[in-house]
Parts: sequence; structure tokens; C-alpha cells
Amino acid sequence: MQITRVTIHRYEIPLDEPFVTALKPIPELERVLLEVETDGGIVGWGEGAPAYEVTGETQGSTVAVLKEVIGPLILEKDPIAVERVVDDVWSLVDGAPSARAAVEIALQDIRGKAAGMPLYRLLGGAAAEPTLSAPKVLSIKSPEEMASDAADAVESGYEQIKIKVGDEPATDIRRVQAIDEAVPDRTSLKADANQGWRDAKTTLEALREIEEFLDVIEQPVSKENIADLVFLRKRLDVPIMPDESVETASDASDLIRRGAGDLYNIKLMKTGGISEAARLNAVAEAANRPTQIGSMVEGHVGTAAGVHFAAALDNVIWNEMVGPFMTTTGVTDLSYDLPRIEVSGPGLGVGVDRDALAELRSEKLVIE
Repeated sequence: MQITRVTIHRYEIPLDEPFVTALKPIPELERVLLEVETDGGIVGWGEGAPAYEVTGETQGSTVAVLKEVIGPLILEKDPIAVERVVDDVWSLVDGAPSARAAVEIALQDIRGKAAGMPLYRLLGGAAAEPTLSAPKVLSIKSPEEMASDAADAVESGYEQIKIKVGDEPATDIRRVQAIDEAVPDRTSLKADANQGWRDAKTTLEALREIEEFLDVIEQPVSKENIADLVFLRKRLDVPIMPDESVETASDASDLIRRGAGDLYNIKLMKTGGISEAARLNAVAEAANRPTQIGSMVEGHVGTAAGVHFAAALDNVIWNEMVGPFMTTTGVTDLSYDLPRIEVSGPGLGVGVDRDALAELRSEKLVIE
């Protein structure tokens, strides 16, 4: 089997409401779908979800790398030889992790379709069809608004709440306290500062006020401040989960060696795809550190890839693939029943609605 055509779809997904984190507000998702066609009639789909603050990419730079470098490189390659093609891409492309992830996701989709198996099975998952719960992720708002949003989420069936914090510690404390009061005791609460609490002293003071309510705190300080993560981990009871600080298996090895983090947030868009994500997870598992699969607010294709990854690996204890929950607009038939996403069928198990994609698409580029 050979790759005969690569099509890049630049598209934008409107969100139901702006998604606000300590990094920036996100009014819409600027994403890239990659369509890979073969001479065997099988089509694979991948997605890039660039975020400059995390991956160093923009939508435009992702399109450019796929158009100028990766697309021409993979033409006439065997898509079933995923590892070989991925190695070729990595040897030529430095950086651009979401572009690299888009390619591998598409190849893994083809591989699964050719084998007649869902991707999670090819990655080593059990035969039972997985149904994975995800948290409700609360955008930064006033404490009162976030408490109301949390109560509504629990009422609709969510059992986990992820609280975006990181803009101002005193207000963040009130946010967490208000949310804890608004939801039942059984509700799992997590907080994510997205690097917003810049120094260890401020972070320590804030977390001592709220750690009793939390199951985990994610990336409280700047991603470069590994020493601060070590400092905090020694002084707090709440588990610390690095996110932006860990992109690759090598990063995980370094953080584990230094004692920075109790578990790690894996994102396919940070690692550059499934293969490196699996290596990162293996490093963490060898050190008895669990992982979660985190969201870059991907569209349906990227979300499906993350759910398959989470379903395949026992060390992945949480699934946070929540992009489709933030919009009523989509381009696939991904099945989900809030707060659960279901994956089945060969490959990613999702079909792309070309008419819906055409309505959202701002650019289409064909390489053949």
C-alpha cells in the first residue's frame, strides 16, 4: 500500500462560549485536519491542534510545515509502516509537534482500518469496547459563576470537575472554595493553573488554603521552573501534575530523576504523536508514576485519537479529551454521551462529514 494524496484542511470551530485559561482566552478553535489517501482506497484522518504558548506553533505554521515538508515527504510511503514513516518525519522536522501528531494519527487510522481493528486494540488495549468519562473543564470566571457552572455540570452527570485557575491567587482560592461548596462530596476536583502562579512562595501559600479540596494541582508554576515543582512537591500533600513542563519521554525522565511531579499530563500535540506519547507513558510507568491523556481542545479527530490512547494503556488513569464538549459544531460522527466518549470501529472509528467540513474550512491544499 502507498500514500497517493495528502490534503490539508485548515478550518475553524466556533466554541459555545470563549474558553479562558491563565494563558489566554480562546474564542474559537483554529485547527488543521490532515487527509491521507492510499492506493488501496483507505483514507486516514489526522488532526493538528497548535497552541503557540504550548507547542510553539500557529495554525498557519502548521499548515506550512505540512504543505512544504511533511506532505511531500510521505507521498509514496507505506502507511502501514507507521514507525518508519514517523522516524523519517522526525529526522527531517525539528519542532512542529502538532503537525507531526497529525501525520501519525492519520497513519494509525489507516493501519487500524486496514487491520479491521480499532486503534486502542492495536495499541494493546483490551477487547472490551471502552467508554471513558471526562471531566467538566471550567473556564476562568468569577467564583460565583464557576460554582454555578460546577453545580450544573454535576447535575448533568459529570463526576469530575477541572477548575481553571492561575490569574490571581486570592481569587483562585475563592473559586475553589466556592466550587467545593457547590458540589457533592463525591465529586473529584482538580485545579490547573497553566503556569499562572509564577513563583513557589505564592503558589505554596495559595495551595495550602485549598489543597484539602483537590485531588491534583496541574502545572502551578512556569514550565521552566522545575526546581519550584520539586520545592512544592516536598511541602504539599496534594499531588502535583506537570503539563507544559513535560513534552517528551526525555522530559519525563528528567522530572522523575529530580522528583518533580507525582503524575504527568500527556498530550499528543505536545509529544508529536502517539509513538512518543507511548514512550513517555512507559518511562512514567517504570517509575510508578501514573499519567493522564490531556486535551489541547482538539476537534473530533484529535479527540478520538486521545481517547484510543487512554483506553489502550493501563497506566493512563484519567481521560481529559473534552474538546467536543465545548461546541455544538463538529465535522465527524464521534459518539459521546456527556460526560462519556465512545470509540469503536476500525482505526479511529470516526467518519468525517465533508459537507460540514466544507462549511468550516478556510483553506484546502492538495499534495499529490
